[in-house]
Amino acid sequence: MKYVLFTLNGFLELFKKRGEKTLFEYTKKGNFEDFINKGQWGFVFLEETIERGYFEFFLKSENFPGEGFLRALKYKIPVNTQDSFFIAKFVFSDDMKILETDVKLNFMEKIKLLEDIKKIENNFEYYVYDEDIILKFKEDFPLIETFFPNEIKGFLIETLFYRNRKFETINKIMKISKEILEVHEINKVRLDLNEVPANFLYIYGLGRHKEKICLNDILKRKIFYFSNSKILNGIVEFLKIENLKKIEKLKDEEIYWLNFSADFKLLPSMLIKNFEFFSQEVLKEIPYREDTRFLFIFDPFINENLKVKKMYSLFLAVNFYKVKRKYKRANLLFQEFLK
Repeated sequence: MKYVLFTLNGFLELFKKRGEKTLFEYTKKGNFEDFINKGQWGFVFLEETIERGYFEFFLKSENFPGEGFLRALKYKIPVNTQDSFFIAKFVFSDDMKILETDVKLNFMEKIKLLEDIKKIENNFEYYVYDEDIILKFKEDFPLIETFFPNEIKGFLIETLFYRNRKFETINKIMKISKEILEVHEINKVRLDLNEVPANFLYIYGLGRHKEKICLNDILKRKIFYFSNSKILNGIVEFLKIENLKKIEKLKDEEIYWLNFSADFKLLPSMLIKNFEFFSQEVLKEIPYREDTRFLFIFDPFINENLKVKKMYSLFLAVNFYKVKRKYKRANLLFQEFLK
């Protein structure tokens, strides 16, 4: 038996009602029809962020090292055993309340704002990427969950500070950011241009160094990964999963994890076209076979920096001997997949 896991990030949107129909009903199924006819639909609960959701699909939650650490691995940031990592995002606040969490800054604006904060509090390193800002600290913070930016709109700034005294450094940086950025030249220019200022640095997504885990050894099978994006590369690195440069001939008793992410900026019509391309081109390379077990997961994750409301994702299981209608623990579905 061969094992193929398709994770389709953001494609759950196809199944939401829009008027009388879902987008999936308007979609040409193509090669996917073969799998629908042989498969069983069901629901699986994934945790609220994409990294935690798929990590806990494979392993228990106590092994999760936090989003910040997985992002460090994703971007190949140098890591030492006592390092902790946070994700940071510039947001807009007024009257000490968060009003906008998606402030568009260019690369150089981010660098300048971070540099000026660092002149006052310099006990961290920063790494800036297109979507992410990663902060690295040579401190061993206790691993706790934090609010993601899309959750804090309308929050008072004072409610975002950590209550644990071990996080005084983090609180200090956030307080300093408010003082500096409120009168920063970049934000003065942005106001003159009628653009939203970035006057608060929110720090979240704590992750801490942990030794990598070899998923092959746990599963007693080889697992390979292929994706059209880098969204889950941190998990792949942490679990020592081998990347595939292209989808090749499948081998018996091996697991193939194929991840495809929708562009979260896509219009509904383009989301349909994305899935039709997946059905026509990708599934042409991996057609239905009786000697292969397939699992398709349609999830709601359109962005790794968003936390979704607790909800079930949709799955299609093909050539399973036994499958339940609903899985509250995602790992149980994965175990069923491998039986």
